[in-house]
Amino acid sequence: MAFPSNGLPNLRAGAIERNPGVASVDPRLTLAELWTEFLDASASIINGVTAGIYDYDWGRFRAWLEERGINPVLAAITKQVLVDYIAELNTRPKAKGRGTLSRHSVQHYVRPIRTFLRWCVGEGYYPADPFAGPRGIMPHLGPRILKTATADDLPILLAGTDDSRARNSLERATRIRDRLIVILATDTGLRTGEVCRLTIGDVHIDEGYVAIYDAKWDNQRIVPISPETRAAVRRYLRRGRVVFTRRDADAASPDEPLILGRLAEPLNENGLYQALCRAYARGGGKGRFGLHRLRHFFGTEVQRRGMLLGIARELMGHDDIKTTNAYTHVTVEEAKQAHAKATPLHALSPARRRKLA
Repeated sequence: MAFPSNGLPNLRAGAIERNPGVASVDPRLTLAELWTEFLDASASIINGVTAGIYDYDWGRFRAWLEERGINPVLAAITKQVLVDYIAELNTRPKAKGRGTLSRHSVQHYVRPIRTFLRWCVGEGYYPADPFAGPRGIMPHLGPRILKTATADDLPILLAGTDDSRARNSLERATRIRDRLIVILATDTGLRTGEVCRLTIGDVHIDEGYVAIYDAKWDNQRIVPISPETRAAVRRYLRRGRVVFTRRDADAASPDEPLILGRLAEPLNENGLYQALCRAYARGGGKGRFGLHRLRHFFGTEVQRRGMLLGIARELMGHDDIKTTNAYTHVTVEEAKQAHAKATPLHALSPARRRKLA
């Protein structure tokens, strides 16, 4: 099901070809020039959305260096500087709400720096990766808690995208589009950016699959779609998208974006998030709702229903099987029930067990 590899280099640990390293860092290597070179070198691997996030988090690190009067050259980025930056992040207050940044946020802010320095090691600009090995300084996340949708969320979302009570054709078209997003994400586990970047030609309705070309880490793949999703796509093309474009469905080109906003512009990730939040609220849901919760729901449910881990990894576009394995978690109640049946204390007689209690 995977597309053939395009032979691009990989920037993750252990995957790039390491140069022997250098004894010391050239003091003339500026961070600004190297960062630009790094982004150019990884443009075919890190997609535009990820590159934008990396650039933003890198800017946060550069601002921290400037505040402390640290010279913006590669030679100044010592292990101790990185340790100090991570320590400061661990005490930094959240932008909204109480408390400090979560461990997940701290790792998110540090990740671009780690990837950049690994690239520098591979290019022979930097002697060794300070994040690697048992004494690496990368913040640890601990057990991963996924924010996933539940089976109860689906009826809420479907009620919020019901177009039978729409007040006009534009509202009806919007709800038809939002229902397609819900059904497609639940059926395939696509990422938000992948849904936004889909073109009409990427959805092969008759063959029953969607082709994902511009995915994270350039992991191109094919994902099957169910008859319900195929019907939702057809209905959206006939009765939703044509309202936005004011053109007949047959006039649309395969290269045109599939998911559009009300002004016939491609729906971006923030627009998709807002659309799902509104649909969730209309259906009676409380709080915000992002599409990634449907992706987590997909990953959890397909494995719970017997899909092999390797197939789930392929469909979700994970590069590391450990990421897919995070969806094999069980609920507390499931763990209690399994434990009650399997505890070795059953080897004791009922009378002895009662005495222990």
